[in-house]
Amino acid sequence: SPGSPLRLLHRAGTLNVNLYRLIGRNTQRTDTLLQAHFCRPIAIAMASSDASASGGRRRPMEILSLGPSRTATASMAAAYEVLGVPTYHGYRLITYPEEGAPWERAADAKFFNKGQPLTREEWDEALFKDFGALADICFMFWEELLEAYPEAKVVLVERDVDAWWKSFSEGILPGLYSKKVDFIVNYVEPAVGPRTAHACRKMYGGYLGTGWGPEQLEVIKANAKDRYREHFRRIREAVPKERLLNYELGSGWEPLCEFLDKPVPDVPFPRVNEAEIVQRRIKEATTTTLMGGVRGLGLYVIAPMVVVGAAWYMRSSR
Repeated sequence: SPGSPLRLLHRAGTLNVNLYRLIGRNTQRTDTLLQAHFCRPIAIAMASSDASASGGRRRPMEILSLGPSRTATASMAAAYEVLGVPTYHGYRLITYPEEGAPWERAADAKFFNKGQPLTREEWDEALFKDFGALADICFMFWEELLEAYPEAKVVLVERDVDAWWKSFSEGILPGLYSKKVDFIVNYVEPAVGPRTAHACRKMYGGYLGTGWGPEQLEVIKANAKDRYREHFRRIREAVPKERLLNYELGSGWEPLCEFLDKPVPDVPFPRVNEAEIVQRRIKEATTTTLMGGVRGLGLYVIAPMVVVGAAWYMRSSR
């Protein structure tokens, strides 16, 4: 709620700092409490109701963290939060699925020549005006975001490509391409919305594949490693060296804080078990979407849809 203690703490710039200080006194691993924190979207205290408020950007855009999903994006987002920078992360789509609409629009414009790219003002109004850092799904729009926020510094975290692919293929792709997600895309979202699964398939399929249908799973498997390498190469070519930090995991606070001109916190650098969180949140989101479809349509409408969907499911399982 707008007046909740969590929200007020965030606005005072103290959200997470005391939590991490407490963790730091007791253990060098922050996984357990961080998992509890990241079960909710990054910077959840900035309630989605703010998206409808009037006015433009409320704080400067400081950081574009442009590493692909599964390059420690949750840990980096947690680090930016500790440094007092509210961070937009793709986890928000799970709790705020209505935010999928501007992402779908951006994907349509970038990958499918449909509509116009979002302007800086539109990015801010729809998604980012309360945030000072962007991470995770934002990587697929790195060119647009570099143009929209030329004042922001850029952070890259590059994992070994094989380690990244194993993590991505096991942690992200099952949440994009499965029979449950096919059912949501084909039956639930067209009827009751919001089109979050559509948006995610268009973003990942458009950037790592050649389209957004279920066939893109195989295309992504064939292309992803090359696209991953190309992603880093192109960003390093496009961003001036003084604006770019190639951050190495395990190097702690010092290089990040020096680059961002922030004081070094007296807490351990966050380490988030992203794989566990992603799997749990995708499962929760799928269940929530399916149940929302039942509530939204009512049994008298959903029943024939279920029959049709079940028949389609049985045919596709043969």
